[in-house]
Order: sequence, then structure tokens, then C-alpha cells
Amino acid sequence: DKVLYENLNFKLPPAGIVGIIGPNGAGKTTTIKCILSLLRPTSGRVLIAGRPAHEADARRSVGYLPEQPYFYDHVTVQELLEMYATLSGVSAGDRLQAVEHALARVRMLARKTAPMRSLSKGLVQRVGLAQAIVGHPKLLILDEPFSGLDPIGRREFRELFTEMKGHGTTIVICTHVLKDIE
Repeated sequence: DKVLYENLNFKLPPAGIVGIIGPNGAGKTTTIKCILSLLRPTSGRVLIAGRPAHEADARRSVGYLPEQPYFYDHVTVQELLEMYATLSGVSAGDRLQAVEHALARVRMLARKTAPMRSLSKGLVQRVGLAQAIVGHPKLLILDEPFSGLDPIGRREFRELFTEMKGHGTTIVICTHVLKDIE
């Protein structure tokens, strides 16, 4: 086995969009898991806004869309988003508004009462992005975010990422598809 990278070191610019590109197996998802403290790096450290990534307060400002989002299929879209808003630290008084805002941003507001099991892969991907942004993250990490989306959905996601960057969010997009980053 060949080592693809060693001593990985990078800083993310505030309010920027950064692409991590590489073939399958290159370590993109492993890097994300280290940032999210789902895996421990073999050496060194990961800091989020100057704080160790393993601290809950550091991760509270991070939104994450995994490559293959999996959600409870017996809940509605709104119930799922309310749960994620709670986990993200959104106060009870602001929760409904945060959920509706996130669903509107991914064009899923009209389907908020739909059971998760009734959604197509592309719609589940939209809900996945909504759960990643419902807590208004400062850092948004997206692993293959365009997976399962039709051309219109891909364009809408790109527009949303540009808008979020304009509001100060740093976005990391991991993919093996160069066209998605271009």
C-alpha cells in the first residue's frame, strides 16, 4: 500500500469554500472524520476555531452532511429537523423558525409533513443538507453533497453554498468529481 498523504496540515479561510478532491480511497472521508472527532488522528491535533475538535463546544458550530445520509424513516421531515435543531443547540423558542428556514433554503418546506420513507434519494439529500444547516453552522462540511441530485438540485445547492459563504460560513466540499468543485 502506498501512503497518499502524510502530515496533513491546512487552515481553512473564514467565509470560504474549499474543495478536497481525490479518488475513492484517498482519505477524504477519513480527514472529515478526524475534523469531526469521529476518528482520532494518529498524531497531531485538529482545531476548530482554535479549540480542540473533540470538545463539544467546538463541534457545536459545525454542520455535516455525510456521503450517505441515513435518517429514521418513520418520522416526518419536520420531526427529523426539529430533533437535529435540538441537537445543534437551537433554543426551543427559535426551533420552529430555524427548521422552517432550513427547509425553505433547500426547497423542502412544502414536504415538511412527508414521512422520510416516502422521499427519493435526491429529496433525502436535500433533507440531509437542511439538517446540516439548521443550527446555523460557521463551518459546513459536505461529503459528496451532489450525490443523487438532478441538475436543478445541483444548481440550487451551488447557489445556497455561495449565499452561505457570503454570510460568513466556511464550507468544505469533499468529492472525487472535479466538475462539482469547478
